[in-house]
Amino acid sequence: MAKMVALLLALLLAGAAPAARVAAVPDVVVRVFTLKHRSPDEALVIVRPSLTETGSVILQPRGNTLTVRDTSAAVERAAKTIAAWDIPPRPLDLRVTLLRASTGNPGARPAVPETEGELQGVGDRLRKLFRFTDYARLDTVVVQGVEGQTVAYVLGGDYRLEFQIEPSGDPRQVRLRGLSFERLRRSPGPGVADIRNDILRTTINVPIGQPFILAVGRDEAASGALVLIFNGAWRVPGPGIAGVN
Repeated sequence: MAKMVALLLALLLAGAAPAARVAAVPDVVVRVFTLKHRSPDEALVIVRPSLTETGSVILQPRGNTLTVRDTSAAVERAAKTIAAWDIPPRPLDLRVTLLRASTGNPGARPAVPETEGELQGVGDRLRKLFRFTDYARLDTVVVQGVEGQTVAYVLGGDYRLEFQIEPSGDPRQVRLRGLSFERLRRSPGPGVADIRNDILRTTINVPIGQPFILAVGRDEAASGALVLIFNGAWRVPGPGIAGVN
């Protein structure tokens, strides 16, 4: 009798084990997201880190939607990521200062009298980054644009700067994609466009509220270099048209 009871218990336990294993498998959820402000192609890069290895994303550009299939926890993470990212393009104020750097007294501290009031502490940072001791401001402009917009303008009369304000889900920084800095030369003949000589082409991430210093190349007009300083702040929407002040 005892042997029969033990056998029945063993059978019951053997039958219960698969059921426990099945119950442990996480639920799979399929959810469709319709984007209001961004494209599905951009969403793929944003959503993928939220998913598990078995998760999948199907893009549907015609309907501006994406279908996410994964565990319920992963899909919920993706939903929060999309909600924080799929927002209207943010307006930006970007102050850009062009400096000419040169070396006077090798033992002197960097002299930046014209920019110190606008960019507190920039003199010390310039000293740590470069060996130049003198900095003269050639120009300062304030760009007012929105994410996704490409802007181009002339600095100091002889230089042209262009970049795209790339949309980003990170409010702590702004990404300037395809940034190009060129020197303009007047053509000798009438009716001919200015000649552009490339100095720098790059992409940078500018922290919001902090100066970003970028050495852009040698200054052909003097024995030194050119330095760009970017300082960005998200702007509260209001009346007006994006452009350059």
